[in-house]
Amino acid sequence: MAPSTDWDEIKRLAADFQKAQLSSTAQRLSERNCIEIVSKLIELKLIDVIFTTDGKEYLTPQQLVREIKDELYVRGGRVNTVDLAKELNVDLNQINIHLSEIIKGKEVQLVSGYLIAHYYLEKIAREINEKLQLQGQISVGDLTLQYDLPADLLQHGVLERYMGKIIRAKQDPSDPRIFYTEEYIMRTKAKIRGALMGLLKPTPVSLIISHCNIAERLFMYLFDQLNTPGVLTGRQSGAQYVPSCYTKSQNEWVINFYKQNNYLEYDALTRLGISDPKGYVKRVLGNEDLNFLNSCVIGSQINQQLETALEECISSKSYLDVVSLLPSVLSDEDIDNLLEPLLKKNSRQTILFDKTVFSNNFIENLKQSCMPVTQKNAETVVKSGKYQQFYLEKQLAKSDGQQAVQFDHKAERREERRKKASSGKGGGGTQGRETKTKAVKKHSRFKQVTHDSDSDDASSVAKKTPTNLEIISIEDIENCIKEQLEDESLDDLLTQIAEYLQGHLNQTALTIAKELAEKLLQDANQNRKQTHSSAQDRINVLVNDMKLYEKGLKLFLSDQQPQFVKYLLKSFGGDILSEFCKYAANQCNLSVQVDDLSVEQRNKIINDLSDEYKKPLKSLNSTISEQNMEQFYQAIDVCLSECGMILKKIDKKKDKLLVQNHREKLIHELENCEEPALVLHLVVLALFTILNQNMLHASGRQVPIIITFLKSQLKEEHFEQLQKYHELVTKYLTAQEDEKGGIEEILKEEMSSIKNLVIEVKKY
Repeated sequence: MAPSTDWDEIKRLAADFQKAQLSSTAQRLSERNCIEIVSKLIELKLIDVIFTTDGKEYLTPQQLVREIKDELYVRGGRVNTVDLAKELNVDLNQINIHLSEIIKGKEVQLVSGYLIAHYYLEKIAREINEKLQLQGQISVGDLTLQYDLPADLLQHGVLERYMGKIIRAKQDPSDPRIFYTEEYIMRTKAKIRGALMGLLKPTPVSLIISHCNIAERLFMYLFDQLNTPGVLTGRQSGAQYVPSCYTKSQNEWVINFYKQNNYLEYDALTRLGISDPKGYVKRVLGNEDLNFLNSCVIGSQINQQLETALEECISSKSYLDVVSLLPSVLSDEDIDNLLEPLLKKNSRQTILFDKTVFSNNFIENLKQSCMPVTQKNAETVVKSGKYQQFYLEKQLAKSDGQQAVQFDHKAERREERRKKASSGKGGGGTQGRETKTKAVKKHSRFKQVTHDSDSDDASSVAKKTPTNLEIISIEDIENCIKEQLEDESLDDLLTQIAEYLQGHLNQTALTIAKELAEKLLQDANQNRKQTHSSAQDRINVLVNDMKLYEKGLKLFLSDQQPQFVKYLLKSFGGDILSEFCKYAANQCNLSVQVDDLSVEQRNKIINDLSDEYKKPLKSLNSTISEQNMEQFYQAIDVCLSECGMILKKIDKKKDKLLVQNHREKLIHELENCEEPALVLHLVVLALFTILNQNMLHASGRQVPIIITFLKSQLKEEHFEQLQKYHELVTKYLTAQEDEKGGIEEILKEEMSSIKNLVIEVKKY
């Protein structure tokens, strides 16, 4: 059938259906016919109907929406969708499909499977308000359990939405899920204020909250709004409330105690309930001049009293018991800290023994009372020979430790002579002008061990050196000062003071013993200044040193060596001749008044000698000016033979040590030298010794030759630096007086770098 025919058929059927509806019962359609008609209309999508669950009824969507709204109203504005489907005899899916039309506006909302109308929420708001007015506070959690609704809906959709409209309450700022009435807040404030007003001592906040039966957060919130007579120590658990009356009385006690005693003990403040004593004192006594110690804090008055008493102790040449002046609560460490700056200020005038300060004059008086015993003991130890034996053992130990010959006072005088003999005018620069530049000091075999030596040799010497000779004992000193200290009630410090004095007095006794021993030695020798052995040793040392220096000068070109030989013979050769002259004069009973002989003095002594000494010494004297080392050594052999002396065999191991000591001595002298020309002189000699492992004895005139020699051994920049400094020194020595100032400033600026050159080359 064509579509138009079908439509006509439908129109006809519709007309028949309408006619049937309007007709009398006699013309009604059967139920089956109605079902077929409706099914056909649904099939043709001409009508939209919804079947009931049992299939016996039809509903249009509009009718379903209307019935849902009616059911929601009947149930008071809240209905479960599942219950709604059962009540309306409609499938739940059909209900869910048409819910969007119902909740399209703001009047109804779907929450957790419930349709909730706005008037239902208003009803809840009124109920909550009534409950809130009765209880004073309410929480969203309680309401959630009561109304079986989500917390967010109750808080935002009811409480916050209707607050100020239906619900008369305030929201807790610290917990937005809690709400209070204004009356409840006022009652709680009054309760807290009453509890705090009644407190007289620090009380835990937890105890106050428990007593008032309120929440901790509410207490903290309302505390800030109260003008309470006190403060909280914190906002965490364990905090305390401190009443103002307690703080006031606490401050008054602290201030009054400080004014009366000028100190405060930390433990006492802690017992008062002050957790940070130092911070509390700084806050309360901030304007006072305070000294914070380990156990207490003291004021300036105690410091002034102690300082005044110390000054009086010094001026009265007495002593001061510090403990009697200070509070008894001070610990030993506190007393030491308090005394330290005062004693440091008066370190030269005071000394401390077990918290008792003594003036140096008081100690000196005690020392003087021990001097008679010191003198007596020193005389006894010298007469018995103990001191001489001790001194000899000590010198032998030092000599062994340094791999050198014996060290005595005459050797020291020889060292001085050699230093002076090696000094004089030297030529520096290319012009060969005479200057006041000192020649570098020669170094002997002997090297005195100092207290600050860090070498292994020094350590071994310390082990071999005999212990210090005890001339005066602690018991001797105690017997001398015991009565004086007992008169001052200081007998408890007897041993400490005696131990302190023993070191000083024993050193004094050693000095006295040394003087006595030397006097005995001088008397025994009847003023004979030299002995055969000592003269032989000194000549051996000088000859060996000459050979070491000769070894160094032989590194130069043959045409350059004569001038080094000339200077070596003039200085060292003159020293050797002087030693022979003094020895021969001693043997011939000629008086020699000085240790260092000039050329004129040597010539006079030679002319006055007997023939057995005159001829070899004249021959030796002539070789000094001939500049021939071989002839000089031959002449020395003749002199040694005539004097009954021998030339000891050279120890090459000791020679290596001498070169090393010579190098270190040059570096040490360089560090302490500030004269530009002498600095240059020392630098070139030190560089030569370091680079060639040989000693060199030269005057300032030979400095340019040495610099030229070192050119091949130095780095180019180092040689240029050395050459530049040499040119400045030469320019300075030849400049006019008005030009020297500027050149001298440049030399001083470059001095540190030229000194450092030795250190850098030493690292090669």
